[in-house]
Amino acid sequence: MEEFQIILDCAKKLGHTVEILSSIKSGKEASVFSALLDGRLVAVKIYTNPEERAFQNSNPYLAGKFYKRASEERAVGKGNTFGRRLKQDSWITREFFMLQKLHKAGAVIPEPILHIENALFLELLGDDEVIANRLIDTVLSGEEAVLAFQSVLKSTKIFWDLGIVHGDLSPYNILWWKSQPYIIDFPQAIDVRTHPDARVFLERDLKNIVKYFRKFITVDFEEVLSRFL
Repeated sequence: MEEFQIILDCAKKLGHTVEILSSIKSGKEASVFSALLDGRLVAVKIYTNPEERAFQNSNPYLAGKFYKRASEERAVGKGNTFGRRLKQDSWITREFFMLQKLHKAGAVIPEPILHIENALFLELLGDDEVIANRLIDTVLSGEEAVLAFQSVLKSTKIFWDLGIVHGDLSPYNILWWKSQPYIIDFPQAIDVRTHPDARVFLERDLKNIVKYFRKFITVDFEEVLSRFL
C-alpha cells in the first residue's frame, strides 16, 4: 500500500519507527490499523487519498472555514486537485488539533500522539487481543448507563465550553473500553465562533446521545439541553 510506505518514510525521517500490525476498520474516508510506534501499541488512522475521496458530505461542517489565501479558497471551491488536497490537509489537521485541545482539557477521548502526512497516531483502545467495541454494539447495565451518560455529557460540555461541537456524535462514534466511553472521530468538528449552525449541530448531537441512552435509563432532553445554555 503506497500510503503505508509514505508514512513509514516520513516517520523514519522524523526519527520514529512504525510497524503496521493489523486492520481494525476500513472506511471510505479513512482506515484504522493497530501499529507499533517506537515500540508502543497504538492505533493509526490513515486517510484515503484525496483523489479517491468524496468530500460532498464535508461541506456543511466547513461553513465559515477561513483560508489564508484567496487562491486556496478558490481552489477548494472549484474542487480541483490542489483544492482537494488542501481540503484533505485541513480535515486531518483539524482532527489532530481538536484531539490535542480536548484531551488536554480533560475530555474522555483517545490520546493524540503524532500526526504524519495523512495519518494520525492515537491511543489504542484495546490491547494485543481485544479492540474496544462501539457503544452501539454494547449492552449496558443501568448503573453503567448512568455513569456512561454523565461521562459523555461532561466531555460534550467540555467541547462546548471550548467553542467546539463534535458535529457527528452518536453511539457509532463512541468506543466502550474498560467501562468508560471514549468519543472518537473529530475531523468534522465545528468551531462555534465561525460556524453559522453550531447550535443546530449541538442539538443534533445531544438528541442522538439521549436517544441511545433512553434504551437503558430515563433521560429528559430539555434538561440535558439546558446545561449548555
